Amino acid sequence: MRSIKSYLLSRLVGGAALVLALAGAALYVVVTRALEAQFDRNLTDRVQGFASILFQTEDEVEFEFSEQIMPDYEPGERPAYFELRFEDGRLLERSDSLGGRDLALASEPSREPAHWTAPLPDGREGRYVAQLIEVHHVHPEEGPDRPVAARVLVVVARGMEELVAAEREVLLYCAASSALLIGLIAVSSWLAVERGLEPAKRLAARLDAVEVEHLPAHLDVGRLPRELAPVAAKTDLLIQRVDAALARERRTTADIAHELRTPISELLTVAEVALRDGHDPEGSRRALGTIRDVAARMGRSVATLLELARLEMGASRLERIQVDVGALVAELLRPLSGSARERALELSCSVGPGELVEGDREVLRIILSNLLGNALRYATRASVVACRFERLAQGWRLVLENQTDELQPADLKSLSEPFWRKDRARADREHSGLGLALSRALADKAGLALAFELEGRTFRAVLGPRASPQPARS
Repeated sequence: MRSIKSYLLSRLVGGAALVLALAGAALYVVVTRALEAQFDRNLTDRVQGFASILFQTEDEVEFEFSEQIMPDYEPGERPAYFELRFEDGRLLERSDSLGGRDLALASEPSREPAHWTAPLPDGREGRYVAQLIEVHHVHPEEGPDRPVAARVLVVVARGMEELVAAEREVLLYCAASSALLIGLIAVSSWLAVERGLEPAKRLAARLDAVEVEHLPAHLDVGRLPRELAPVAAKTDLLIQRVDAALARERRTTADIAHELRTPISELLTVAEVALRDGHDPEGSRRALGTIRDVAARMGRSVATLLELARLEMGASRLERIQVDVGALVAELLRPLSGSARERALELSCSVGPGELVEGDREVLRIILSNLLGNALRYATRASVVACRFERLAQGWRLVLENQTDELQPADLKSLSEPFWRKDRARADREHSGLGLALSRALADKAGLALAFELEGRTFRAVLGPRASPQPARS
């Protein structure tokens, strides 16, 4: 991808070059037209000059031409030409440079000067002018016998070398000026772009100096232009999220090490005791049972961690079918009834069979199993655990409620963090604190919303379809 610098420079210099080229072309056209108009005026003035030396006395027309005054019409290198004819076509006078040749007309004679471009008798490109003029009477006579004033067609032609040279000079000046201006604009644009991109370079250098081990809370890059300020602000937010994610990963890694260290130590202790007391079959069986239970607990933790990792990588694929929530809840509550009786809990379930929702059955099973197990495990002894299903205009929701004396509103945001426990010192060894984390990840993956609420002593988990964003109103 092209750099911003090259993009800006190419657009600035290219745009300036285009504007200057158009301006130079327009200037060239205007100046050349002015030069051509001046050239034609000079030819017209020459016609008037010939008219001033034409005189008529009675019926005689006299032409007082002097080669000394008008040497341009003498034979030589690049001469000018003229030809005078009466209106009826009779020749009155022609320049010696014509050598007896005629000047061809491009249009009918007129009292107004007519200009055209055509080759001269010597082959050069020339410019012509022709005008029909009335000869001046020296001694005009009055009365009916007064002679009629003669009319003479004056044709003048001259080479365009001077005009072409002047036009080329104008073209050269325009091209040189445009090239000089383009060079100046290129240099000034380069300096302006370099200065304009300096904050971006400063921001890039600051980002390059950031170390993962010591992420700053704020990028100190000085004052930034309005265009880069949002980038720096979003980068600060990104760094904060990365820092939070790294802190969470470090905490998770430490928690995993802590969770695995305890059962591993327990395994080693039990194995050492069994090895030392090899003559006690009953003790060995108890040790093997303990080892089996610890290994099963470790297997569950590892399986949950692997499932969380697959969800984060997007490796797990979900299906969408019609799931009977009532039948699924009843299936999950059957093996939990013994735990409820041990803690004197009352189960109040109003979710009847036939309540169909769209989703992945295995995902819903894992989420509901974790939510129901969590409610029965942490509910206040001899209280009520309620489960109900509600149909809403925008979908449905499943609500689980239980009484608790331990949670505070500030704890709700940490419930779905891996290995989080309210009191680590009193944490039981059978549960790793991964259930709600897996439930939240599965809900997000399946397009469901899992929310936790605390109203007084009542803890509430609410599961339902994620609300789609409403279109903006114009």
